[in-house]
Amino acid sequence: MGGPSNEKYQAFERFVRKQPITVTVPESVAEELGESLGGYEYQRDCLRGAQDSGWLEPGHIDFSVPRVPEVVDKRRARMEVLSADDVTEDEIEETDTILAGFAYQYVAEGASHVSVFVSDQIAERAIRDALSAVGIGDRVSAVEGRNFLHELID
Repeated sequence: MGGPSNEKYQAFERFVRKQPITVTVPESVAEELGESLGGYEYQRDCLRGAQDSGWLEPGHIDFSVPRVPEVVDKRRARMEVLSADDVTEDEIEETDTILAGFAYQYVAEGASHVSVFVSDQIAERAIRDALSAVGIGDRVSAVEGRNFLHELID
């Protein structure tokens, strides 16, 4: 969604500040953004800026929470089925599989509802399917972030 000067970023920040919500990015997602110094420096700076502004916080997935590893595995397996013609198993990003487990962890810890923002419709469906398979589909929304941002701007 770009940085603080981007219209999408600004629309998302306005939305977040008006809601009683917390935006959390798993450490593994933030680390993936930082793997390539040249290619991802801008994204790291955007995450840091949002954190400094107070509307984003880092999070940690805890694989010791019961069923978190199972949910991560279910999400990975479902993603492989849904994207069989598009990508190989090696191309399914590890952090994408983490998001379902991260959402499950929050629900297991008492959150009444969790929304997960992803960048494609296959990932969105895989998360919904994995979380429905463990009985919490009604407490988690998977949202294709690009469409959501366009709606905020419109």
